[in-house]
Amino acid sequence: MITWLTMVWVALWEDLNAANLLAGLTLAAVLVTLFPLSSPGVAGTLRPVAAAHFVLYFAWKLVEASLVLAWEVVTPRNRINQGIVAVPIQGISDSLTTLVANAISLTPGSLTIEIRRDPTVLYVHVLHLHDIEAVRRDAQYLEVLAIRGFGSARAVDLAEAQLDEADDAAAATGTPDCRGGGGGK
Repeated sequence: MITWLTMVWVALWEDLNAANLLAGLTLAAVLVTLFPLSSPGVAGTLRPVAAAHFVLYFAWKLVEASLVLAWEVVTPRNRINQGIVAVPIQGISDSLTTLVANAISLTPGSLTIEIRRDPTVLYVHVLHLHDIEAVRRDAQYLEVLAIRGFGSARAVDLAEAQLDEADDAAAATGTPDCRGGGGGK
């Protein structure tokens, strides 16, 4: 992290010299010390294949939501059915919660408006709300993908256990499983 922040510092100054390098190193060390990225015991690990799955799923949802929103703009009929959905998530770490909340907000037609803790709940405004449970499944599946791609081994185990429980509950009620996502946006 210190190396990355130093590189950004030098790039912003557009001049690689000893003074900029030293200032960047000093500033990066102070920032990393004052603002650690993760809590003890929940430090993540980058898993490239799982991270790519997260990115591809997010990209697909981005395209899908963009097409729905574009269709809404070009058609004269108003089919907007907006609402706010409370989405309980695991909230394994602040970093992963932020990643999921931002991914939701970057998707056209949805916006994370609030995050509450203990238990962690995202409040998501959805422009095309047709199925509350589908919105929840989509957000929770996005969180599981984020955990698989960037979470600690312990976090991955917890996420998989939660996903299995959700699949069992879905099978008991006859609803689609969480691994398949859903069409709530």
